[in-house]
Amino acid sequence: MAEQTTPTLSGAVALYRRAFREARGFHRHLLLVLLSGLAGLPLALLAPLPVKLVVDNVLAGQPLAGPLAALLPAGPGLLLAAALLGAVLAIVMAAHHYGDWMLRDWVAERMVLDFRGRLLRRGLSLPVGGHDRGSQDPAHRLQHDAPALQWTALYGIMPLLVAGISLAGVLSVTAGISGGLALVALLTAVPVILLIHLSQTAMRGRWSKAQEQESAAFGIAAEVLAASRIVTLFGQEEREVSRFRAAAATAFTGRQRIIRVEGLLAGLLGLSSALGGTAILFLGARSVQAGDMTAGDLLLVLGYLAQLYAPLQTIGTHVTGQQRALSSAARAFALMDAAPAVADKPDAKPIARARGHIRLEDVRFAYDGRTPALSGATLDVRPGTCVGIVGRTGAGKSTLVNLIMRQIDPNAGRILLDGQDLRDLRLSDLRRQFAVVPQDPVLFSTTIAENIAYGDPTAGMDRIAAAARQAAAHDFIMRLPDGYQTRVGERGSRLSGGERQRIAIARAFLVDAPILVLDEPTSAIDTVTEDEILESLERLMRGRTTFMIAHRLGTLREADLVVRVDQGRLTVEAPAGRELRLAS
Repeated sequence: MAEQTTPTLSGAVALYRRAFREARGFHRHLLLVLLSGLAGLPLALLAPLPVKLVVDNVLAGQPLAGPLAALLPAGPGLLLAAALLGAVLAIVMAAHHYGDWMLRDWVAERMVLDFRGRLLRRGLSLPVGGHDRGSQDPAHRLQHDAPALQWTALYGIMPLLVAGISLAGVLSVTAGISGGLALVALLTAVPVILLIHLSQTAMRGRWSKAQEQESAAFGIAAEVLAASRIVTLFGQEEREVSRFRAAAATAFTGRQRIIRVEGLLAGLLGLSSALGGTAILFLGARSVQAGDMTAGDLLLVLGYLAQLYAPLQTIGTHVTGQQRALSSAARAFALMDAAPAVADKPDAKPIARARGHIRLEDVRFAYDGRTPALSGATLDVRPGTCVGIVGRTGAGKSTLVNLIMRQIDPNAGRILLDGQDLRDLRLSDLRRQFAVVPQDPVLFSTTIAENIAYGDPTAGMDRIAAAARQAAAHDFIMRLPDGYQTRVGERGSRLSGGERQRIAIARAFLVDAPILVLDEPTSAIDTVTEDEILESLERLMRGRTTFMIAHRLGTLREADLVVRVDQGRLTVEAPAGRELRLAS
């Protein structure tokens, strides 16, 4: 997968643009979030007003002026009015804060939910085993990097816009009270802005490296847990824990370096704000002494000053945090941009039920573009033919069937189904032409009925039970406590190997596809169970074009021809003890 892990300034802008494109279904919601944030600005400007009223107009006895004289009572009632005004503003600000919080959280979570769904769909379209870092890295991106969309499209830009507008508003109101103090406030804000810029430069790239290290540690943990049986059988628990801890410690060290920079920035921002506040307090007090402004005006300016530095600190906090978000966004977008293994042509043709005539014409394929997995493969399989596929491990057997099912596309040559190139057919229709019984049956942690009906979720219990009977699975299913509603556990862990294989065969019966792929379906079971399952498979193969990968030649007793794969080349042989025969 292509990576963009160290965002430069131009790269960061491109990532923000991409984030807004990915959030295109939520643009109106984002606008609503922006308007909600801006609605808090007038409330923030009014918040220090009750203090000024009490100090200047109640304690100092100065008369009310301007619009306040018409809105507020004079005399003894002014203190109560100022207190009520403060209480009302506090209630309204709290309500606004709650509503704004809930709105942002809802939009953020919905955006990430939608984005994760699209990332998962993209991950499923990538080549089988073709992820650059294995299947765990895309899972890590889905879980940990996808939320970067909310931190870039929502929590990244929106607070900066609101903070910038708030900054301009506070400076404007402060300038109306005292132009000199507004200028001092602006000048003391310059160091804060410089600190923010310097921290952004320092953080660039560090989060990218830290997240790569975290992903590597996560991959080790997932790999070890998936292979826990092997780890414990060989007594390598401590070794694997040590390996994980070493990778996690590397990630921890990288994160600590970043946190030190962030902590230093936070301290310097606080110091800069405090020094600016001290300077304005000193100069403001001198102005009050000189009669240039009232004590209430000074308190009002100090209140606005806190609101002046708050947006700057918000910007500083978000800028440092945005370096991690941008790095995560780059990783998530790299997964989204990864080329799918196969894709529909714009003019892909529909196909109903195929007859099952498969033809390979000089097919060549290499996973790395250099070492051939198949070279010059040519094969003609008539409808209803049972083809046995044999060869050493790594010879190209799985590659052959993956090409036939169009899990991957050949580098050269073509594969035809009933005379049509697979690449010209609509993928959704093509997938329905195949039923697969794998070597290690994949069952999902749901009910037996749902597993059998996985290829057709609309199937009723009559069809499900009929498929199970054909696979000789009905009797053992009915002996289970909940019958067809029995949950099979993770990857079918509550069932034996033979039972899982029968469920997989029942699934293939229910799909009723014209082409069948059997990938060593009896290699992991005993010979008695193998004979029973082979009887079910023989029923399943009748009238279907079948490709059966097998290590044991005895498994191929129903094969019409045997294809031997050796170093990427195909050789057609007759089954042992029989003449070569092809279905017509």
